[in-house]
Amino acid sequence: MTASRRMEIVLKVVFAVVVAVALFLAASGVYLYQLSTTLPDFADGPEVFRTAQTSVVYAADGSVLARWHAGEDRTVVPLESMTESLRDSVVATQDPYFFEHHGVSIDVILSSIGLGGSSADDSAQDIVGSTITQQVVKMLFPEERRTLVRKAQEVMLAYELSVRVEKSDVLAMYLNTVYFGHGAYGVEAAARRFFGVPASELTLAQSAVLAGLIDSPARYSPINEPEAALKQRNRVLSSMERLGYISSEAKSTASGEPITLAPQVNAPSVAPYFVEHVKRTLIDEIGKDQVFTGGLRVHTTLEPSLQREAETAAQSLLGGVSDPEYAIVAIDHSTGRVLAMVGGRDFAQNQFNLATQGRRQPGSAFKTFVLAEALERGVNPDQIFDATPYTVQVTDGTWVVNNYENEATAPRVSFRAATNWSINAVYARLIMSMGAESVVDMARRTGITSPLEANPAIALGGLEIGVSPLEMTSAYGTFANGGTRMPVVVVSKVTDSEGNLIWEPTASPERAVEESVARLTSSMLRGTVEAGTGAAANIPGVWVAGKTGTTQSYRDAWFVGYTDNIVCGVWVGHREGQIDMTNVRGAPVSGGSLPAQIWNRFVSRAILVHEKPIAPAQGSGVATSEGGESVPATEAAAALQPVTICPQSARIAVAGCPDPQEIYLKAEDVPSGVCTVH
Repeated sequence: MTASRRMEIVLKVVFAVVVAVALFLAASGVYLYQLSTTLPDFADGPEVFRTAQTSVVYAADGSVLARWHAGEDRTVVPLESMTESLRDSVVATQDPYFFEHHGVSIDVILSSIGLGGSSADDSAQDIVGSTITQQVVKMLFPEERRTLVRKAQEVMLAYELSVRVEKSDVLAMYLNTVYFGHGAYGVEAAARRFFGVPASELTLAQSAVLAGLIDSPARYSPINEPEAALKQRNRVLSSMERLGYISSEAKSTASGEPITLAPQVNAPSVAPYFVEHVKRTLIDEIGKDQVFTGGLRVHTTLEPSLQREAETAAQSLLGGVSDPEYAIVAIDHSTGRVLAMVGGRDFAQNQFNLATQGRRQPGSAFKTFVLAEALERGVNPDQIFDATPYTVQVTDGTWVVNNYENEATAPRVSFRAATNWSINAVYARLIMSMGAESVVDMARRTGITSPLEANPAIALGGLEIGVSPLEMTSAYGTFANGGTRMPVVVVSKVTDSEGNLIWEPTASPERAVEESVARLTSSMLRGTVEAGTGAAANIPGVWVAGKTGTTQSYRDAWFVGYTDNIVCGVWVGHREGQIDMTNVRGAPVSGGSLPAQIWNRFVSRAILVHEKPIAPAQGSGVATSEGGESVPATEAAAALQPVTICPQSARIAVAGCPDPQEIYLKAEDVPSGVCTVH
């Protein structure tokens, strides 16, 4: 082969290599440019880097109820909200030359492939083979394959990032993104997870623990590997001293401190059923991704002081493991804000929320809607009704109605007495005369949302599906609020981490019944507490109205009632639903027993600690005289005359009647004779 031929071959090879290199560089340049255009704009600081963040749930008093996150528990904070010792410890161990290089350190690259030298300073460098900037790139553009091409791309992107972004912003991004183990991403989540403090309050020793976790969160976990964590922390402190970040005295002091961790909490300790209900509500409203990764600030209506009182009241009476379960809902009826919610005895054992998800038969507690419908139609509270057992043909057969426990009662009683003593026969006759459809309409208008069948049996609480304590409490709140239905509110507002509004409830109050009807309904329910089945709920010196409910075989027991500013519903029963409560601590459970007692214990305390008491402008349902005594609530009632009768005989009471009641009657309705029973 001639020399010219050899030269020609060499030139072709060189040309091919040059072309290949040029094509490679061009392709790499295009790829680098495409990747660089996807880098976030950090002109406003690291907070614009939209990575998954933890959402925080607050109670009405500002205390934290829960933190929600998906796979990454993270709260982004600015660099200024991290202690200097934390920033220095991470830089000292991860990238000592961070403030000197342009995103890439040749010494680090050579060290990562075994070609680098060593020096005193180099001993502090971690073994990951990447600068902090390169690690940020890895987190921005994760890729499973670790190839030389990928490494080259990483180096180029790190340089591009260092040119476009301030060092402080890169460091903030890194500290907000890096994983520290046990589900904690970023320094804020890690500081709270391990030490129970924000990143702004970390000590030098605590900062060194976190910095040491970055290399291997599992190996140096202070929870699972305390000895290894202690040794790693002290290595970090030694590196910081060697690099001049801390003095030997500071290093010695911090090295002598034990690692003291915060208690590890896996579930919300305050109102877990309420928190779960809020979560479900927001997922429906704004979506699961926003809830778990949006870094939201969820402001709820729950008052922790009332929540504790509700739990204490129930536990004090039904604290045994074999006792029936219970549910409690308390609402500020002037606003619809849920103040307390107990969905069962133990959230850890069963997350099904009996207060919101449970649909149970309400028994006579549903009579309130028959009562309101009758009053709306003009039925007088003191009108006399036939109270004898009632048999009538209905669509699906014969309906036989006996009174409570088939107990004998007076053959004729007033509507008020029938309400006080929950006389079934009177209410059965009422619904047959008015029509079940009208009662369904009343229940819906006031707040019942569960499906209802227009069956006469609903007058006595015989429902196909049942109702939840939340909707029963809300519906009673309509009467407490003078006939205006307030939408149930559990979240007052949702913002992002900067306070910008994301969501707030938009439902508006609605006039459900006339105020006069609501007030008269309240007056009737007041009698149930004063001299009827709800006597156990009576609080001396406090205006209380309410209604008991007990279902067949004592399977469900209710008391729903209200004061001037709080409406509360209590349900007692077994989760399984088909277990009788005929012998609980030696006695059957009716609405007037344990539910009314729990209600009394809770509300007696709640009216004292409720943070925003409301003046009784509309809530009481009855007017009061200057002396504080209740008086008739409507103009029509003012024209009636007071009569003291015996509830058992429905006649004028005599000296021997055990429970005489003063009622208001038109002159033509006053009984002509006196009681012959006593």
